[in-house]
Amino acid sequence: MVLKNIVNTIAILFYIFVFLVVSYQITNAIFGRTWTTENIIISALGIIITGLFMIAGFLINQGKTLGVLEERTMNVRDSLVRLGDDFKDHLSKEHENN
Repeated sequence: MVLKNIVNTIAILFYIFVFLVVSYQITNAIFGRTWTTENIIISALGIIITGLFMIAGFLINQGKTLGVLEERTMNVRDSLVRLGDDFKDHLSKEHENN
């Protein structure tokens, strides 16, 4: 779990670094200094694709969490159904004894 957090932190820092470099180059291009338009577009697409992978990872994690929650909910439902059946059996036995 610690390794996962370290890798996530490094990926986020790398993403921020690349975003800052591309932002700087875009600012330079606006003032007519460096980088051609094609390089800026390719870099921006790289940032967008990286962001999409980060979002996809987040969604996969949310899907796993939802699956665990759904499984726990089903377990609680099954327990409540069994408890209700036991209670009905108990009431029917009490009713038969009276």
